[in-house]
Amino acid sequence: MNTQEVSKEHSDPGHEAPALGSVLLVEDNLRVSDELSLVLQSAGYATRCAYDGEHMRALMAIHTPNIVMLDLNLPSEDGISLCKWLRQVYPNLGIVMLTARVMGSERTEGYQAGADVYLTKPTRPDEILAVIRNLLRRSERNGSVASAEPACWSLNLKSLYITAPDADVLSLTPKEAIVLTALAQSTTHCTYLELIDKLGGESRRTSFDKVRLEVLISRLRSKLFNFKVHEFEIKTVHGSGYRLSTPLKLKGA
Repeated sequence: MNTQEVSKEHSDPGHEAPALGSVLLVEDNLRVSDELSLVLQSAGYATRCAYDGEHMRALMAIHTPNIVMLDLNLPSEDGISLCKWLRQVYPNLGIVMLTARVMGSERTEGYQAGADVYLTKPTRPDEILAVIRNLLRRSERNGSVASAEPACWSLNLKSLYITAPDADVLSLTPKEAIVLTALAQSTTHCTYLELIDKLGGESRRTSFDKVRLEVLISRLRSKLFNFKVHEFEIKTVHGSGYRLSTPLKLKGA
């Protein structure tokens, strides 16, 4: 990608373009991330960057973008796994995979994971912008660009309450919110040790620590049972930890 070419075609010195939509880039290569940001910002899109899956979920909890551009080769967690999670939690989100992987089978895997568009590097700036425009037009036809926000279970991190899709609300304690936040940010499950570290910062697990965690989980499960819609559960992953039965959206970070 030619940065000078991008600057010449899309920048307008002295004039700040209005935000046409929002894009989250998930790319661990700083040079590529900077170049893509320049392309999008110069064209008028509000752009944020994440360098891995954990960073992506943290930014998504603060603000849901219209489109996520996702690299496949990421540290800790690959783009296919993240794409599946995004499509499950944000069904109307525009997802663009931008990767150096060119095999037909890899492209198929990307689409099966939920990507709307699969682009291979290097990609021309005008092609990237055309893809973004098309996905935003699709969102507008479906109602509005805000349709990326699904009607789902959500946790308000400032007010410490969880809301069901039918708007039923339940208050939480700070420690209950910590547990649910950690579980919501995991694409698989959280181990006992991970949750204990989040709750108290202990460096190692002891039987007492695990007992305290189990008591907290039991109390939280009883509280969640008070919802009229009994579809949100904390499931036990035997011998390992816990997971959520239903995606949980984090708000108010």
